[in-house]
Amino acid sequence: MSVTKAKGIVLKYCNMNDNDRLFTLFCPGIGKVSALSKGIRSHKHKDFAALQPFCYSEFVIDTSRGLGYISSAQVLESFYDLRSSVEKMSLASYISDLVSGLADEIMYDDDFFRFTLNTLYVLSKTPDSGSAGFTAELLKLKAIYELKTVCVAGYMPDMNTCFYCQSSKELKYFDVWEGGAVCEDCWDKGTPSELEKLSCGARSMIDFICKADYKSVFKFNASPETVDEVNRIGEIYLINKLEFVSAQLEYFKSIITP
Repeated sequence: MSVTKAKGIVLKYCNMNDNDRLFTLFCPGIGKVSALSKGIRSHKHKDFAALQPFCYSEFVIDTSRGLGYISSAQVLESFYDLRSSVEKMSLASYISDLVSGLADEIMYDDDFFRFTLNTLYVLSKTPDSGSAGFTAELLKLKAIYELKTVCVAGYMPDMNTCFYCQSSKELKYFDVWEGGAVCEDCWDKGTPSELEKLSCGARSMIDFICKADYKSVFKFNASPETVDEVNRIGEIYLINKLEFVSAQLEYFKSIITP
């Protein structure tokens, strides 16, 4: 019997019949794994808690029959506090959706896996106050995850010089197609629909997120206005570069307080 033992995040599942589910797991060093768990739809199943969405668990997977079968699973971190609000659950679902759609080569990056775990942890511990500050924190995490994902995919933007003339002055736009800052003198060299207004604070925030390591990237403060601007730019940039569209993103945007 061929058995794989791995730790990973439960990204999503689909019901196969009245009793079984097919899971998509994100495991460091392995990438995305599809595996079936039989009888898991029963709340009495021994692995029910470990196979809930967003759980970080340890799995034993039997691969001797082609399709992997999960023979056991043990919870390492449930991120239970994600369930304290529909907004946090929705953002976590978008992150899972985004990871599920990534190219396989990105999925083998162990550092990106740990970054995903850290993002879910920070999200789960975000105080659910229902205030404008709560909304800003969620949008900040969304922007961080989107920009870091684009960077790990190979599209780190240059925020310190103009994409067209390499000037470091008057960088007032961001080209969401080319991926870089654009100065006041060169704003008409690109396609107008691909240029986003860029404040000094937003440029600094994007530059910090893209260059910071995976641990310190969460440790900064920004005004709600700057967060909102970076959130908008990061989202458009990711969609352009990764050609990724998510129903989960649209739902999150529909429920988040402006």
